[in-house]
Amino acid sequence: MLKTRILLIALACCLFFLPAAAESQYPQAQGAVTDLAGVLGVATADDTALLSQRLKDAVDGEIYVVTRHFLGGAEPLEYGQYLFDAWELGEMDCLLLMVIGEEDYALILGNEAGKRLPLESQMTLLANSFRVEYLNREYDEAVGKFLPALSGQLARAAGEKIDVSGLFGKTAAEITPRPSAWNDLWNGMFAQVEEEEESNWEEEMAQEETETNWRTVIIWGLVIYFLFIRKKKKRRYNFGHPPKGRR
Repeated sequence: MLKTRILLIALACCLFFLPAAAESQYPQAQGAVTDLAGVLGVATADDTALLSQRLKDAVDGEIYVVTRHFLGGAEPLEYGQYLFDAWELGEMDCLLLMVIGEEDYALILGNEAGKRLPLESQMTLLANSFRVEYLNREYDEAVGKFLPALSGQLARAAGEKIDVSGLFGKTAAEITPRPSAWNDLWNGMFAQVEEEEESNWEEEMAQEETETNWRTVIIWGLVIYFLFIRKKKKRRYNFGHPPKGRR
């Protein structure tokens, strides 16, 4: 009987402390940046907060960055989605989760933000503007490169513009170059390549034509030699000598 009571008390204690333990795994938001892993600098956190405010002014969406060392076996996407819901984030809000010890990460967007930036675009953006720096453990650089690019795409999808100059130690042109600039650069490179290819083709054609002319001259020279000159020499050497057997 005593053992049964002890087991019941132990079970009650486990049930009492289990919700508190589970809840402790999900932190309270500490503003735009909740850096539980302690990997981001103060300047990065300040610039993230400023960018979040500018995004809110432009499209009514905010940015949240969370870092943790480990998740205790939880999947980053599921954990990030739980935080998103627990913090009651909005339709245009964005949450970037960085799991440092597991070298994993997840991006969670609100429903409206997800419509304007589909999953394929999110994956491309992460691959081009976040993954390399993150895996190299350049966490400030990863955040400073990714968040302006993400904010810029969300703003453009809503027909708005967002000023990212002066944030993360870069200018707006360095973070999000104008599409027309890229087009001009591409067109110039393409025109230069096309011009070089055309020039090389003309040189090759001229060289091939020269080689063909020389080949023609050599062939005709050989033909004339064997048809006329060689035969005349044979006739000259055999002149005055009757064929064998007719002496």
